[in-house]
Amino acid sequence: MERLWHELELKKKKLEKLKEEVNEMESDLTRRRLERSSSASQIPSIEEMKQLRCKNRSLQIDIDCLTKEIDLLQTRGPHFNPSAIHNFYDNIGFLGPVPPKPKDVGTKAVKPLAEQEEDEGTQWSCTACTFLNHPALNRCEQCEFPRHF
Repeated sequence: MERLWHELELKKKKLEKLKEEVNEMESDLTRRRLERSSSASQIPSIEEMKQLRCKNRSLQIDIDCLTKEIDLLQTRGPHFNPSAIHNFYDNIGFLGPVPPKPKDVGTKAVKPLAEQEEDEGTQWSCTACTFLNHPALNRCEQCEFPRHF
């Protein structure tokens, strides 16, 4: 009988503890609902929305620029110096005009330049080194600078 009485007391204590936990959870739930309902009433004004959209656009532009810069730096490797692009021609001395290439006589017939451009598209000039690249390439053949930067 004593053992049963002792177990009953333990179960009553456990029940009281569980009731306290339930009450705490209910009060926490009520507090959260109140916070949620009060925060819903704090809808930003039209002017604040315009400012937020403007800031959002500005941040998106910054993100796009940084992403392109990171892509460029990754393609150039760890020793890439962006200022080298700006002073590219300062770093090479003037060596005079480039002599024309010798023409091979009697090889295969070559299409005129206008027909080649129609078949393949127009060449594009690299913004870093001004080399004329094939239209199918997405990176410069000489310096590997991206076509659309």
